[in-house]
Amino acid sequence: MAGLYDVRALAEDTAGKVSSSPLDWMAYLDTAAKLYRYPFSDSLLIHAQRPDATACASMELWNRKMNRWVNRGAKGIALIDDSGTRTRLRYVFDVSDTHMVHGGRPMYLWKMEERHHEAVLAYLSDTYGIKWEKDGEPMRAVLQDLAGRLADENLAGAMDGLVDAAGGTLLEGMSATELRDNFQELLANSIFYMVSRRCGLDPMDYLLESDFAGITDFNTRTVLTFLGNAAGQIAENLLTGIGKTVHKVSRDEMQKNLANGKFVGYNNFNTLNRENEKQGGVEDGTDLPQQRGLPVS
Repeated sequence: MAGLYDVRALAEDTAGKVSSSPLDWMAYLDTAAKLYRYPFSDSLLIHAQRPDATACASMELWNRKMNRWVNRGAKGIALIDDSGTRTRLRYVFDVSDTHMVHGGRPMYLWKMEERHHEAVLAYLSDTYGIKWEKDGEPMRAVLQDLAGRLADENLAGAMDGLVDAAGGTLLEGMSATELRDNFQELLANSIFYMVSRRCGLDPMDYLLESDFAGITDFNTRTVLTFLGNAAGQIAENLLTGIGKTVHKVSRDEMQKNLANGKFVGYNNFNTLNRENEKQGGVEDGTDLPQQRGLPVS
């Protein structure tokens, strides 16, 4: 079993790999989009060990809250826990490493479909003050505009300390303007990429590989963390609200079908209700780490 030193080395090595090219960064964003409630430091290590993971939680949470038992011989995903006085490793397992036992709860992972778009756009309008047209297909354009706006509004906080951390990296020779422009473009595009992917849209309909060309300048974990933290935290806030909206639409549809006498899978209906009522634990298929860092205007 790997020790703390090995996992730290893995994090450093993975940061170098995901920042080595636009394609490698987008591959990391694919993982982060699925596990958007995890902070950058955790999603980076999950990407290194299980890039195909879709829903991760601790063994205790799977066993006690979900009544899903971790399979014998399953290999945990090692994460660094520095929340206490002593840094240690903690382990999470993907849902594919578990099986449901009596009284267990089926996994509910929200999935946005076209029928959800109007409700999601209404939520985004109420929360972020966006404008949208009901005709046409505005979702991708709305998400891209919103990602750009949030990147701009949160830029100062996201970059706080980056200049001091840039020594010895490829960012060191940049002017303040070049560094700001590079960071802002990467932040906006990374937010849009993550949110689009999780919402079932293809961000590459709007983006090019070259839009992430600047990622190669973030060639150490220290400077990459500024970008990863900011993109992840803003995307998490967006996706949490979108997920709750999709969840509510699906639950309301099931309740309406029941009221109209239409058959609805009993387990599916009760799963949605339980997911709506519970506090903490597993939601949207991922752990709920404490939100910290950037606010969203």
